[in-house]
Amino acid sequence: MLLSLDWRLSAKGFAWANAVIAENPTLPVIVTTHEIVGADDDGVAELSGYGQQLWDGLIKDNDQIFLTLNGHYWPPGSTVLKNSAGNDVHLHITNYQDRYYGGAGMIRSYRFDLDRGMIDIATFSPWIRELAEKGEANALAAKELELTSKVDYFSMEIDFEKRFAGFAPVPPRRSRPARRMLLPGTLAYWRFDEGGTAGADVASGTVVKDQAGHGNDLVLKTVPGTPAHALTWTGDHHPDQPAHAGLVFAGQGNPVSGAYLQTVDKAPLNRETFARGFTFEVFFKVPADWDGGRNGWSSMLSRAGTAAQAGKNGPSATADEPVLTISLSSSIELQWNAYPLNQDGATTAWSHLLQQEEWWHVAVTNDGRISKLYVNGCEEGRNPTSTAVGLTTLNMPFLLGGYQWAGAVSQVFHGTIGDVRISDRALRPGQFMNA
Repeated sequence: MLLSLDWRLSAKGFAWANAVIAENPTLPVIVTTHEIVGADDDGVAELSGYGQQLWDGLIKDNDQIFLTLNGHYWPPGSTVLKNSAGNDVHLHITNYQDRYYGGAGMIRSYRFDLDRGMIDIATFSPWIRELAEKGEANALAAKELELTSKVDYFSMEIDFEKRFAGFAPVPPRRSRPARRMLLPGTLAYWRFDEGGTAGADVASGTVVKDQAGHGNDLVLKTVPGTPAHALTWTGDHHPDQPAHAGLVFAGQGNPVSGAYLQTVDKAPLNRETFARGFTFEVFFKVPADWDGGRNGWSSMLSRAGTAAQAGKNGPSATADEPVLTISLSSSIELQWNAYPLNQDGATTAWSHLLQQEEWWHVAVTNDGRISKLYVNGCEEGRNPTSTAVGLTTLNMPFLLGGYQWAGAVSQVFHGTIGDVRISDRALRPGQFMNA
């Protein structure tokens, strides 16, 4: 809500403004008026005498007010004050009447980018822009076309959800039952909300059932010599994850240790070739103590069997690597690397660098021709120049959290894995589990 106020409000004016805000209790509020703050030559602003009255009588006790704009004084500037709720209020003075041609019709624009959590501010003169386009801007006007000093052209970082949580909280997404996630073509669906207590170890002999009902169950495997607490249950989860639970893997390589899960020997998934297409989806999070040398090139999901065993020897083939993997590099880049049925080498796709301590959703799709990598529902990579049909199998298990090199486990994932789903067709982003 934009609340535009008179200069020097009366007592009735203050009562009216407070009442308008109270009648709209979930709306963020921007206040504009003639006078609130003034600034020094460095752009550092502070409340004027009347601005202090506005602060005390309206702004500080209304947490909905997060930004104020005023004129009256010059030069332009800003300050940030804490309100009664302990939240930031940004106060800006935007007056250009002291400049060429009385300000030359200067405009201050505020662009709200909710995805980036930013407000981008720019200051320019549409009138001078028009003169410049006609070739009629003189030397003084040309200097005023756009102002780019630190007080005229800048960005403000605001976590909108957090800042507005006190009056307009975003409710957390509820968990969704497994049956709702079983789209046509779902081959396997694993989730961890029916396991043990959060923080408890995954016990020996644990079986994670395939919620799709196809018998693609997971069983626990542990690298010899692995210390205790290598795999534990957790209630931590991606905010858009169907099940509000996951598994914390404490694995590593160099030397390898840890526990992981793999499909049972007779799982139908082990022999699946995905000739008509596929979608692999995984929720995961990398912890703050991730170390590229110790944890890099680990896999959230992979398939046992090497390229050499599969007879793959093309120029992009690496003999000892597995025939399929969704991995993280030492720099925390996602890598999809797999051997299609119709190629003698691997097809691969990469993501950007991912941040630690943040939940991610990865999906890899194939429509029987083109494979695409998605991160949080956004396409990042594909194989557009050569068709990729199906996936090579040696009728060996899928590994959740485990990675094999030369047929032996060489790395175990370090981080948290949430829901995992595998389909036999290319899903649209709107059908992904995070949608």
